[in-house]
Amino acid sequence: MRKASKQTKSRNPWKIAFISLIGLLVVLVAGMFLAVSLSSSTTKLVNQKSTNQSEPISATINKAQLNQLSNYYLDKLQKGRPSQYHFEVANEGIVYGSLTLLGSNVDYSLTFDPKVMPNGNIELHANKLALGKFPVPISFVLMYVKQNYKLPKWVQLIPKDKTIKLDIIHMNGKNGINYRARTIDLKGQGKFAFEILLPTTDKED
Repeated sequence: MRKASKQTKSRNPWKIAFISLIGLLVVLVAGMFLAVSLSSSTTKLVNQKSTNQSEPISATINKAQLNQLSNYYLDKLQKGRPSQYHFEVANEGIVYGSLTLLGSNVDYSLTFDPKVMPNGNIELHANKLALGKFPVPISFVLMYVKQNYKLPKWVQLIPKDKTIKLDIIHMNGKNGINYRARTIDLKGQGKFAFEILLPTTDKED
């Protein structure tokens, strides 16, 4: 009985680490769109738009700009925190960093390929999840998170396909700012084209 108890306790930190990685990815995606929305050029366009107009605002950035915006957002989000994570887009997306596990610093990484769905939402296909030098079964982790933890409504996990679907069109509800992806191209300098969907209000009579 004691051995079983010790094994259960020793596994918990690993489960927490796996869950944290998925959570980091979700937060990162939300932050990425927030960073795009709050970029100086886009903010000016948003301010110029009347809230009773429904025309979306187009925003296009490349890899360097996306990485710069993500780093800026993450620096502000993680200010003062001992354990920090990073995001980078190259030939694929990667979330990486280190965490304290059982008293030791352990590196982690999660790589994924983003894909634009026909309706403008995004699908992330996880390629590799590693904790330290050890690969982790992605389907198992996604299934565990799906069954045991409540994620935002706009996040859907599909363990058997190793995918995460992001309903960014309805991310912040009908009264919030939402998004529609048009292009995600990781080749060369990269191209990320989105539409910012502003909430609408009824015109006064």
